Amino acid sequence: MRMIFQNKQLAYEFNKNGFCVIPNFLASEQLLKIDDIYDELGLDKLTEIYSNIKDRDTAVNEQIDTSLVEIYKPSLQKHFINYRTGGGAFLIKGTGESSVSSLHQDWNVVDETKFQSMCVWCPLVDVDQENGCIQVVSGTHKWFNSIRSINIPSIFINFEDVKDRLVSIPAKRGDAVVFSHNIFHGSLPNNSTHIRPAASVSVLTKGAEVIHYYKVENEIHILHAENFFNDTVHQLFQQVNAPLQVLRREKLDEKKIITQESFKQMYKRKSNPINKLIDFFIGN
Repeated sequence: MRMIFQNKQLAYEFNKNGFCVIPNFLASEQLLKIDDIYDELGLDKLTEIYSNIKDRDTAVNEQIDTSLVEIYKPSLQKHFINYRTGGGAFLIKGTGESSVSSLHQDWNVVDETKFQSMCVWCPLVDVDQENGCIQVVSGTHKWFNSIRSINIPSIFINFEDVKDRLVSIPAKRGDAVVFSHNIFHGSLPNNSTHIRPAASVSVLTKGAEVIHYYKVENEIHILHAENFFNDTVHQLFQQVNAPLQVLRREKLDEKKIITQESFKQMYKRKSNPINKLIDFFIGN
């Protein structure tokens, strides 16, 4: 069963492009509650991309997760059916050149051959190209059946190399930019003088199992990941022996790991005028 947007136009846009925008997704009272949680992080100065998942302890991350999901709940119920929530976290852009987020795909959180997963990203300030709004390589959510994880990282793509398909997505405070976890996305540096905070909650197809792929020699271990991002990820980042619950094992398929060369070939193919015409008629 695929997740469905309540609004058919949004469903069409998301399926075609890999993203859509929901204006005024969060109401003023919801935003104020999120502001209070964000303020507790105490981030006065920041020059890079930051998420609380990276360095806050498990109790703090679990509280942020639970709180954001609860605050988002009425808005999610309004716009989605056949869904379940994943994790909630802050995704924050500092200021200056080091705040760039090169174009990449997020980690898998579901089996993407069967289920959908997406990020519902809500800026806490107005965003545009000056302070680093999200940019996506439109349509790339359909290009690959790839695996990405903590030790199978996404490749990073230069903005200039994909300018023909690059879409900037300005948004107002409280709007939602909804994008597929497997679309190539990123943001240019924040050239303003203020940190650009945003909250996010993952939304998954109802009934989807939350997983994480972990490479061990020539095998892929498929891990149970319901609490993976609040605890295990933090321990793995710090190279601590983390408890990993293996659901099943598969032989490593190198074709599922995207390289710069495989991306370049696909981009060239998709940019061919004939293929663009075919894509237009079949809706890819």
